[in-house]
Amino acid sequence: MYCVIIGCGLVGSRVAAMLARNGNNVAVIDKNEKAFDILPSEFDGITVPGYGFDESVLKQAGIEQADVVATLTENDNVNIMSSAVAKTIFKVKRVITRVYNPSREKTFRALGLEIVSPTILSAEQVYSRFIMGENSANLYVNQSFEIMEHIYEPIGEEETIGSLEKNNDLRVIAIIRNHRISLAKDSFKLTKGDRIITAINIHSIHESAQVFGKK
Repeated sequence: MYCVIIGCGLVGSRVAAMLARNGNNVAVIDKNEKAFDILPSEFDGITVPGYGFDESVLKQAGIEQADVVATLTENDNVNIMSSAVAKTIFKVKRVITRVYNPSREKTFRALGLEIVSPTILSAEQVYSRFIMGENSANLYVNQSFEIMEHIYEPIGEEETIGSLEKNNDLRVIAIIRNHRISLAKDSFKLTKGDRIITAINIHSIHESAQVFGKK
């Protein structure tokens, strides 16, 4: 996969490094040439100084062969301009755009962009930590659901996975017990201290909190 990353800050550099490490071809663009210094020494992609909405800079980065472009600067205006050029002029099929201001998300989505909003994700993660308590960890979150890891604290009788799912708006994916992981089955009986990987509807997280002993 050929990937173009616009913005070599803490997020962009990390994404670029992960993509390159997994065998993808990666080009990174940043207006500040010194920003490339934070890329790891083993990074084997290409770096192009310049603005991500400059067509000549994008061509140097190989956008004409790009499968995916991600605009990850800290400036929403730069991100939307760069994304629009990648999508409309170079016809890149997938464009991922970082958006800080949630009120602008609709505008970005109307352009056919994939949106990542650190503001929304951070707020939802903090909110879920308030509700779910310290014995939980967020593994993935978006505006509809979360994948979380919890320590099971039974309320009343211990339950099976099937009964847990039946009575709550969640799905159990896997169980970790004694350092061994098992895929979830309806008949699996949960015991105190099990670590449960679940997908939870974020809109019913209050109800789900009681399942894991958080009152």
